[in-house]
Amino acid sequence: MTKTIRATLAILLLSAASTQAQTTVTLAPPLEQGHSHNDYWRPHPLTDALQLGFKSVEADVFLVDTTLQVGHDRASLRPEKTLQAMYLEPMRQVLRAKKTLYTKPAELWLYIDFKNDGPGTYAQLQRVLARYQAILSTPKQPRQGGVKVILSGGYPRQEVLADAQRLVYLDGSLQDLQAGASSKQFPAVNGDWQQSFKWNGEGPIPAAEAARLRQWNDLALRNGQKIRFWNLPAKNPAHLQAIWRELLRYPAVLVGADELAELKKTIDTHAKS
Repeated sequence: MTKTIRATLAILLLSAASTQAQTTVTLAPPLEQGHSHNDYWRPHPLTDALQLGFKSVEADVFLVDTTLQVGHDRASLRPEKTLQAMYLEPMRQVLRAKKTLYTKPAELWLYIDFKNDGPGTYAQLQRVLARYQAILSTPKQPRQGGVKVILSGGYPRQEVLADAQRLVYLDGSLQDLQAGASSKQFPAVNGDWQQSFKWNGEGPIPAAEAARLRQWNDLALRNGQKIRFWNLPAKNPAHLQAIWRELLRYPAVLVGADELAELKKTIDTHAKS
């Protein structure tokens, strides 16, 4: 058996197993402010997030020959772990079986973080996404309860914006959080927490930093955008949860975490307070 045939069989087997798992997923109420960071690291990528109601998930993608392989770095890549097998096909199967990804129609944001060859990755991604247009919410055809693909990382910004047929949205930087910014181009922006804030979750947040968060939140709400911070300080779980609780005070903020169950518990507690 050739290497190509073995790789193809592996992809088919993973896709079949993933499809079976996804169609038996227990749907949950949509969780408005949760972002599943490095979703593919978990034992059951996507399923773990969906069953907790997360509406935002993330996949790091490398272009390898003509495949989009999911992994944090090259050492973790496997031919069978493709964007289609791990995310797009399971999403399509759940929507076919259940008509929704949650207990009520809600849009799922699929962040795709480009890790290499921006132009080549975008060209291949467009070919792949063309097969899944029926489930996508796109700039030209918004779809309630669909999947909104948002590019992050090293995507070719000007090339994507110039593509009149694009099926994707863009994750901008904090510089794209401006009065009148278009959420049709940048529904979300991201920033390195530790470049904008010194607070690490110990004690109360400084008044000036709280005011900055409030200002950004209000501007994002007016624009219809979301803000996502990464590189949150994690000196210990108590300090990290203090930061989560502070961020949850601002409805335009997506709170990203690797610890999904802990974040969901914090979000649920916040909603009751």
